[in-house]
Amino acid sequence: MQYVLIVDDEAPFRHMLESAVGALGVTARGAASGEQALGMMSEAVPALVLLDLRMGPRSIDGLATLRKIRSQFGDLPVAIISGYGDVLSAVTAMKLGALDFLEKPLDLEEVRRIVGEVLGEGEDPIVPGAAAPLPFGGITPIDRRFQACLQLLAAAAESSAPVLISGESGTGKEVAASFLHTRSPRADGPFVKVNCAAIPASLLESEMFGHEAGAFTGAQQATAGRFEAADGGTLLLDEIAEMDPGLQAKLLRVLQEKELERLGGTTTRPVDVRVVATTNRDLPQAIADRSFREDLYFRLNVFEVALPPLREHRADILPLACHFIELYGAGKRRKLSEEAEQRLLAYPFPGNVRELGNAVERAVILARGGVIHPAHLPPTMTTQPDAEQVTAAGEVRSGTTVHDMERELIVKTLADHDGNRTHTAKALGLSRRTLLYKIKRYRLV
Repeated sequence: MQYVLIVDDEAPFRHMLESAVGALGVTARGAASGEQALGMMSEAVPALVLLDLRMGPRSIDGLATLRKIRSQFGDLPVAIISGYGDVLSAVTAMKLGALDFLEKPLDLEEVRRIVGEVLGEGEDPIVPGAAAPLPFGGITPIDRRFQACLQLLAAAAESSAPVLISGESGTGKEVAASFLHTRSPRADGPFVKVNCAAIPASLLESEMFGHEAGAFTGAQQATAGRFEAADGGTLLLDEIAEMDPGLQAKLLRVLQEKELERLGGTTTRPVDVRVVATTNRDLPQAIADRSFREDLYFRLNVFEVALPPLREHRADILPLACHFIELYGAGKRRKLSEEAEQRLLAYPFPGNVRELGNAVERAVILARGGVIHPAHLPPTMTTQPDAEQVTAAGEVRSGTTVHDMERELIVKTLADHDGNRTHTAKALGLSRRTLLYKIKRYRLV
């Protein structure tokens, strides 16, 4: 059963809002504090949260509650309510993915509009009984978009079709390939990796396909290559775009014919290998530049899974950080301070999960006590401006409402991406669902 959770420490206001939501035929539940709300959500996740920005001293405030919701429940729709007209806090809330920002005294028609649009968008709410989240990289990711990638990988694992995993450096492409292998019928077979960028082009053909004795100077005996080593299992071709075009043609033949000849040999050898390729480059652009074969691209791209950068699944930052703390802690108990958590959540992570792991390893070494503080993080993370000091556009202008600023930013970003809503959502750090809601909200259609 879907419901709306109302979080406000003022009982009369909370009960009034529950009645207004209930009048729409929607179940409403109330929580008097952020802690109580999080406890209720752990038992049954709501379809929408209406969250007061400022609450009494016995409760964490709305922004802290929103951060915890993001870390535990991904891009769950949350609308912030405040009686203070606090523009800077509203900016922070929007940066954390708040769906909307409402000021007291509340316009109940606005509340009804939000409830009606969120619950009427045709998407299933996040409720118990949905597809079980899949573990990945030492955690169970919270972000639904990342879980969608894992569900696609799990589905692809059941076949032997080639899979292309794309994404920025450090997003976990090799971990994704291992994830796919361990869930495939080939899980008991070998998992063999070839880094196409790390092996010189003159040696890569021999590494992949093997060679016969005398094939080149120093080849004193016949040697099997990685394809043969992976027979019956999975072969990961990491950074496939770095492969020489001449070798790409030979790889295409092996994929099509499922057989190979060793370098310097004439005997054809059958191979039963499932190929997974990864890249951090734009392969269609590489095809246009004539550095990558189009026919090989389509042969590899039976399943393509694009891993999002860490900045696009921020809900997984803190769970990943806790995983790395345990991994690098050598049995010593460490935890992040609230200030360190905020720094991590605000940082863009150009190096993605790899950069986060390196930062946590450094912090674990420097933290002599049991708590990791911002000073233990790399300087690049501790010199970032506070979210409260800047807007997404880089400036807070006096006399401009929060909604005007947000509308202006969405209009500009849509124009920058030629109206492409998917690309606009990524650029703004929003889910596509949230962007569509805001486009409807500001009547931009």
